[in-house]
Amino acid sequence: MYYNIVMIKFVDFKKHVSSGEFASAYAFTGDDEFLVKSALAMLKKQIDLPELNISTYDDNAAMETMTAAYSQLPMMSKYRLMIINAENRPASEIKRFSEHLRKYPNPAAIVAFILTGAPTAAAACADCAEFVDCKRLDKSMVIKWIASNATSRGIRISSSAAELLTDYCLGNLTRIDVELDKLAETGEGMIDEERVREFVTPDGDFKIYELSDALAKKNTDRTYLIYESLMVSTPPVVVIGALYSHFRRLLYAATGKFDRDTLARFLRVKPYAMEMAMRQAKMYTPVKLKRTVDKLSAIDFAFKSGEINDRLALDSFIAEMLCAATA
Repeated sequence: MYYNIVMIKFVDFKKHVSSGEFASAYAFTGDDEFLVKSALAMLKKQIDLPELNISTYDDNAAMETMTAAYSQLPMMSKYRLMIINAENRPASEIKRFSEHLRKYPNPAAIVAFILTGAPTAAAACADCAEFVDCKRLDKSMVIKWIASNATSRGIRISSSAAELLTDYCLGNLTRIDVELDKLAETGEGMIDEERVREFVTPDGDFKIYELSDALAKKNTDRTYLIYESLMVSTPPVVVIGALYSHFRRLLYAATGKFDRDTLARFLRVKPYAMEMAMRQAKMYTPVKLKRTVDKLSAIDFAFKSGEINDRLALDSFIAEMLCAATA
């Protein structure tokens, strides 16, 4: 939400478009590029002869060109669509164009401002546009999206497999969409967890999440199974860094002082990754997490100063985590 503007949620935008009652302009905000593209596709479907009635303007398009285009009538279509990438355009230019829309409205034109990553531009068009919230969906909505899109591909997927696919891809719909195409080609029948594990490679962050989960549960067999799989393709020093970042993330989540999106921005991670961290942080005490972060920091320093071998340091850390009593 920008500047207290009430937004249309992405999940409600399809219903809005289906009503046939369009705003003169829409501003697409949020961090999920896939949702932005999907919302734009809904608008594009409303335009006849798209090659003549849909225009896209990048950061270099002159204001005079855009204002002149806005005044044009569509050709053999009820509407024409103008897509304006405003991410790197000065807010002052967006404001000027927005003022033109208000002063000289064209009921046959629909303007779509792409504002992802451009909060200052959001204020500039707040008076002329309805905002569409395209931030990443929460886990339950992603799972519903997977079920719906599996059906549209002529396949079925179990709820547990959809959940696992969501976790493997950290809720990234762009990647999930690609993986669904891959899974659809693997054969008929219900897609279950086993097929997801066989054909989908987990995000690197998810492997660290799984390792931390196994350590928290003192599951020795599972811990070493995950650990050894990481060692096959990842240098020990990289794993040390990933574990440090992960447990630091858990420590911040354990404080309970900030919400998911605030922590995601502060730690520069994906919101879904932060959501997973907040769930896992409950498996540890804050004291245990602080000790773990300090331990990993010490290991990192010892390795970089030449005091210890990185693999030996990592092996010792894993063993200590499994043997240590819960704080």
